[in-house]
Amino acid sequence: MPGQKHNHRAEGESRMLVNRRTVTVEWGDCDPNGIVFNPNYYAWFDAALHGLLKSVGLSLTRMMAEDGIDGLPLAENRTKFMLPARQDDVLTIETAVTAVNRCAFELTHRVFKDEALAVEYVETRVLTAFDAAAGRVKAHPLPAPMAALLSGEAAA
Repeated sequence: MPGQKHNHRAEGESRMLVNRRTVTVEWGDCDPNGIVFNPNYYAWFDAALHGLLKSVGLSLTRMMAEDGIDGLPLAENRTKFMLPARQDDVLTIETAVTAVNRCAFELTHRVFKDEALAVEYVETRVLTAFDAAAGRVKAHPLPAPMAALLSGEAAA
């Protein structure tokens, strides 16, 4: 079902958090050749990140308001496109936390078209907060509850 989200792990997968969602490719998502315009994937990946956080009760908006967090900027990424997607294709985006570090975490987004892997995107996000002493935004340690939820060590 489009937009449906699932929070489960594949067999043999580590305890890290996994979330799945579906996207139906619309006419406006495509370039003049009728395939998905690549930048649209990045908007879907960002939405998938926020869906994953929401699936365990984490809200970046709440963290910004209550915990002084500035954001989760993208620090590094790499994308591998293997199959084109076209209008009316239904894509499944599987988002998995693959590493949790002191101030950052890594995600792997895998986009499936039917059963075939179409796109793989790996990104590193850094938690940031304004450091008044330094007068700038700096990396901020992940709060312990957030790290536990992302690593699969805590229940949502």
